[in-house]
Amino acid sequence: MDMYCVDEVFELLKTYKITTHKESVRRWLRQGDLKGIAPSSRKDGWRISKEALDDFLQQRLPEGYTTDIVKETNQSNTTIVANEEEQRIRAKMWMDLANKNIWEGHVELKKTRIHECIQHRHYSKELEAKVWQHCIANSRAYKKPRVFYLLEAFGFEGKRLLLEKNFESLEEQVIFSILEHVRTFDR
Repeated sequence: MDMYCVDEVFELLKTYKITTHKESVRRWLRQGDLKGIAPSSRKDGWRISKEALDDFLQQRLPEGYTTDIVKETNQSNTTIVANEEEQRIRAKMWMDLANKNIWEGHVELKKTRIHECIQHRHYSKELEAKVWQHCIANSRAYKKPRVFYLLEAFGFEGKRLLLEKNFESLEEQVIFSILEHVRTFDR
């Protein structure tokens, strides 16, 4: 029987966008929402079976959404094998939240930062001007250009764009994703 600790369950639930706080997992265990084996001492931690975790996920995920939990042997990391259907459902859930204007936060776009990112990729000044115009058009309701983000994506020109995870700062993740969007969109 596969058993998971609180940290592993938290990483899994975070991947499925169910929670962003490890304490939520502990609270669900204490309340009995998530079935687990309570620690016998303060040193021991909660243990959760694969079956209990699957049941909990099925209660929290939309109808028709299936999970495929795979335990990696290296470093005991839990990973999710996501198929196209899961990606489609995740995108639909994201769009439902975005249509209700539920956002995690926003990133203000600055012309100087866009210029730096354009130079980093060795793109043309013409593309820089196009990107800035798209950013202004996307943010007409605000004094300063901005994009709103939620989890791993953000809204831009009525579309859901994924953050460019190859960069560390959120601002760079947004800007480089916009660069590629405008570059491919304007061809």
